[in-house]
This record gives sequence, structure tokens and C-alpha cells, in this order.
Amino acid sequence: MPKFKLAVSLICAVLALLALSARSQEPKPPFPAQYAATAVGESGTIAGKTFGMNIYIDGVTSNGEVDELIGILKQKGQDGLVSKFADTKDLGRVSPTGGVGTGMRFLRIRPTIDGGQHIVLATDRPISFPELYAGTRSRDYPIGIVVLDVDKDGKGSGSFAPLCKVRFNKNGELEIENFSQKPFRLANVYREK
Repeated sequence: MPKFKLAVSLICAVLALLALSARSQEPKPPFPAQYAATAVGESGTIAGKTFGMNIYIDGVTSNGEVDELIGILKQKGQDGLVSKFADTKDLGRVSPTGGVGTGMRFLRIRPTIDGGQHIVLATDRPISFPELYAGTRSRDYPIGIVVLDVDKDGKGSGSFAPLCKVRFNKNGELEIENFSQKPFRLANVYREK
């Protein structure tokens, strides 16, 4: 019996060492990270207008949190999602160059087959007092979304939709509706650090 216990102990020790070795070979998380981009207006009054944008990444939304957010959106709709975002810590920040910007409450990074990354950031956007006072239709679009597609060197493109409405349709598919114009195109995206 003592030989059996010794063998089991040795096997457990070897498995633990293998697990530690495998963890040390895993790639480091892709954050904190900072990206720069040029936002280009694509339609309406912003067509052709550009400004610099910085995207900061400090963490990611876990699988469990994603499931919770999907459940909230399905059961309570967009208003429930906005309320949940209000109680969620920032995982990143999006700002015009030189500005303070807005904290992002949802952040997911998915590796792509070419070694790059597909990055999605979303948040409940701040609604200004004049917007509230005037009762404008834009209040129905309380979500801001940034999408980046970068290669293994951190270079790529993306989009910035500052006013969105999100919901699940009758087929259970997520729909994102932009307010009155196309999202900004993000050009010259590159990882700064």
C-alpha cells in the first residue's frame, strides 16, 4: 500500500509540473494595450471629417459575464443592459486624442486565424443634459460600440458607432441599429504599447 501511495503522489507531482509548464508557455494576455486610430466620417454631416482616437484595453469580459449580459438583454431589453453596464467597472477607455473619453464596460478579444485579433468594446454612453431636456430621439440609442480588426503586429482597421440600439430579433439574432448615419471608419489602427 505505501508503494501505491508513493506512485500516486509521484504521478500527481508530474501532472502538476506539466500543468505549470503548459501555463508558462501560454501567450501573455493582450492587455494592458493601447491603440491609436484615425476616425473618418462616412455619411451625413460628418462625411469626410476626421479626428484622432485612442483605445485603451485593461481587461476583458469573462465568458460568465457575457452569458449574464446576453440573458439580461433577452429578458429586460436594452434598458436592463444599460442598467447593468452602469454597475460594471471599466475594462478600457475610448477617447479622442488629447481627451478624457468614455470608459468601456464590455470588452472581448478573439484571436483570428492569421494570428491577429478581433476586438469589440461597448458601453452605455453618457447622455448630455441638452439631449435629455430636448427629448431627442438619440436617447433611444444609448450604446457605443468600437470594433478593431488587427493583425499580429497590431495594425489594422475598425469602426466606431457612438449611438446604437441593441436587441435580439424574433429569430434570436443580435441586431445593432445605428442612429441616423453610418459608423465612423477607423483607419490607420496601430498598437502603441
